[in-house]
Amino acid sequence: MNKRRGTTLLEIMSALLILAFAFLPLIGVIGTSSSDSDVANSQVFAQTTARNILDTLLEDVPFNSIIPAAGLVPDLDGTNPQNDIAEISNFGGFDRTGFLGMLGNSGGDNYARGNITDERGIVYKTRIYVFPIPVSNPLNKASEMAFTCLPRPIYENQVDANGQNIWYTYSDPYMPSNVLSPYHEDGNRVVQPATTTLGAYELGAEEGAAGNDRCVMKKILFKIFWQNRSGHERAIELFTMKANLD
Repeated sequence: MNKRRGTTLLEIMSALLILAFAFLPLIGVIGTSSSDSDVANSQVFAQTTARNILDTLLEDVPFNSIIPAAGLVPDLDGTNPQNDIAEISNFGGFDRTGFLGMLGNSGGDNYARGNITDERGIVYKTRIYVFPIPVSNPLNKASEMAFTCLPRPIYENQVDANGQNIWYTYSDPYMPSNVLSPYHEDGNRVVQPATTTLGAYELGAEEGAAGNDRCVMKKILFKIFWQNRSGHERAIELFTMKANLD
C-alpha cells in the first residue's frame, strides 16, 4: 500500500514567505515606475502649456499690449507679490480674455499670471515677466540697444547740374570740404568714412502706447511651477524677446 506524504502548513508558509521576498523588488520597481511616469506627465504638460502660451504671446499679442504692471502683483490667492509682472492692455484689438484664460487668470484683472489645473488635479502656477529695453536721447550704450554701422558716404549723394552722379571720380575737387574721393589714396589705403553708433530714437522709433515710449524690444521671462504628488516642487523658466513689428 502506497503512502502519500501531504504538504505541511509550515512548508506552505515557507513557500509564501519566499515568494513575498521575491516580489518585494518588483513592487518597488512598479512604485518607482509609477512615480517617474507622474513626473514625466507633469513635465510634458508644463512644457506644452509654456510653448502654447509663448507662441500666442509672440504671434498674436500686440507689442504695445505687453506692459510692466505698476507695482507688485500677487498670485490669484493674494500671496507672493512680485515685481515686473506683465499687464496685458487692450491695445490693437485682440482676444485679451482668451490669452489671459490660457494663463489660468480668471480673477477679472489683466495681469499675466494665473493657475492651471491638469486632469490629475495638479495645479500649475504661471507668470509672465516683462523687461522693456529703454530708449533714450542721446543714446545710452550701457542700457539700450545700439546699432553700429558704416554710414552711407556723403559723396554717393553728389550730382552735377544735370543730376548725374559724380562720385565715380579720381579727383578730389568734386568732394565737399574735408571729404575725400572714395578712390583717394592715402598711402596704400582708400579712405573710408568712420563707423557710427545709433539707437532706436535716432533710427526713428515711433512713440509707443500705454507707457511704451519708443521701446522697440522687450525681454520676456515665462515661469510655470508646480508641486508633484510626492511633494517635490518643479519649475520651468523660458526666456525670449519680442520686437515691435506691429
